[in-house]
Amino acid sequence: MDWLVGILLLVVGMVLGFFVAKYFNEKQVSDKKEDEKELTIKELMTQQASQHLHQTKRISEQISAQSEALNKQIEDYEQLLINHSTGADGKSINYFGEHATTYLRNSSPSEKNNIPDADVQPLDFASQGSGLFSGNEAVAEKESK
Repeated sequence: MDWLVGILLLVVGMVLGFFVAKYFNEKQVSDKKEDEKELTIKELMTQQASQHLHQTKRISEQISAQSEALNKQIEDYEQLLINHSTGADGKSINYFGEHATTYLRNSSPSEKNNIPDADVQPLDFASQGSGLFSGNEAVAEKESK
């Protein structure tokens, strides 16, 4: 009987050990998977950050090139104004409004719409039973008397 109790304890210990080992093994596997997920997320974020930096540098270079072009255009325009105002003829720059005012004065005036007199009422084209204007002349004569 002692040996039977020993065998039962051995079987129970083996079953219990099996489940404990399985639990710890699953925990290690899940920890390993989480570590791999974190690593892939970090790698992905690093790649995205490098792409973002590359795009930002490219945009910055484009903005600086456009800024230089704009500064050159402003300088050219300023030089043109200086040269034009102190030109060989010594003429000052005519303002655009002088030309526009002359053009508008000399252009033909637009026709104004003729507004009909308020005394003339429009014709009533309503049907027989339309309400206010019934089209019956007898009623109109009654009301006018």
